[in-house]
Amino acid sequence: MNDDGYIRNRILYFFIIIIGVLTIFYQINFEDLWLDELNSFWVADPSLSYSETLTRHNKSDFHNPILFNLVLKYFFKVVGYNPDVARYLTLFFGSIFLILIGLISYQEKKNNCYLLTTLLACLSIYVIKYSQELRPYSFLLLASSLNIYFFLKILDNNKNKSISIILFITFSVINYSVNPFSLIILFSQITYLFFRSFLFHKNYKKLLIVYVTIVTIYFFFNFNYILYQFSFDSYMLSTDIKNVLDGFYFPRFFGSKIMGYLYLILLIFLIAINRKIFFLKENNYMFFLIIIFLSYLVPFIYGVIRTPVLHDRYIIFILIPIFVLIPFLIQEISNNKIKIFLITFLIIMTLSNHYLEIFKRINTKPEFKKTLNYVKESDINVFVIDLGSTSFLFNNYLKNLNNNEFSKYTFIENNNLEYQSKDFWLICYSTDPNFECKPKNIGNHILVDTKKNLYVEAKLYLVN
Repeated sequence: MNDDGYIRNRILYFFIIIIGVLTIFYQINFEDLWLDELNSFWVADPSLSYSETLTRHNKSDFHNPILFNLVLKYFFKVVGYNPDVARYLTLFFGSIFLILIGLISYQEKKNNCYLLTTLLACLSIYVIKYSQELRPYSFLLLASSLNIYFFLKILDNNKNKSISIILFITFSVINYSVNPFSLIILFSQITYLFFRSFLFHKNYKKLLIVYVTIVTIYFFFNFNYILYQFSFDSYMLSTDIKNVLDGFYFPRFFGSKIMGYLYLILLIFLIAINRKIFFLKENNYMFFLIIIFLSYLVPFIYGVIRTPVLHDRYIIFILIPIFVLIPFLIQEISNNKIKIFLITFLIIMTLSNHYLEIFKRINTKPEFKKTLNYVKESDINVFVIDLGSTSFLFNNYLKNLNNNEFSKYTFIENNNLEYQSKDFWLICYSTDPNFECKPKNIGNHILVDTKKNLYVEAKLYLVN
């Protein structure tokens, strides 16, 4: 490629990334924090000591490693403890991932496929969604991409191999410490090394020392967590098998059934017609394919032996091989007309879906702020909160929202409500359509106003 073409492609690459980052930023707080996000916000209180943070984590977020909540805690130490800025951390993780996905593609093959890979990632509704959520999944995506990138650099026998190995060990441990499902990447790498060793008579014995080091360090920091997870006879979201069978989560990954099955069928089609190139020494396509395959197989085996555990966001890193493989496999097609048609069709469909998902977006999370803005218009400063056992999360959220704008209000949990001589707002949260929002002890009050929003209801009771 000439210098003009090289510079033009680099400018296009960074332009695509900027559009992707701006898309994440555009609706960063479109939805309020849901309970699991409120939970992360509560655990990561920067005023707590490490032992207090650990206690909170073990109380309410024990299914996840503590690493994300610790990173979030120190983020709050820098920017301040405010739920309105919390998601800028996950925006940062998602933004760096958009840069790395193109680098992974370019590391695999020094051609223009990295542009389409980057575009598909920047238009991914799934990447955008979890870069706008205060949970560890954009962190998992970023750590997985760093792990894979340095794995490919080691295989490439680059000049700075020692540095690459050190960085590979570091990001591997971080990756597996974000979420244990990322160990699937470890299994995929080892499986792929055995594949190359058997087929191409490559010697990877030195890398075994690297993996022993990674596993040793990982278990040193996560041993108790791993043992605890094995103790469960049932797991969160363990009834999710119907969604696995519905297109292997592709409809969730790509925003709709149409787009999900489009990507799934296209990927299967491209793998089928290019099946022979997966066995060539000149590429690492088989490695990416193994990640996809084991992302379903490993949780399935664990589900049969122990308990079902698979859910789409736990294997968010599967997007990396999908985004990388599709452009490469299209590029391998010899018929230029078919190649151009597939690229054009894929971009148009993805752009159309992207537009609908962004500009026709529907709120799916509890509308806490909308409810609070309504009740603030009255002069009543007593709130009775009914969020079941999670009321403390909401209280912590209100306490730290916008520089304590709710500091003048009195908050009482519904279960602790005794006879009230004052007017009050009752605020309830529930996803149960049959849930009835009512005070435990009403006293001499009458209901004068009701405001219903998504999953959140407010009722005004005045003294009769």
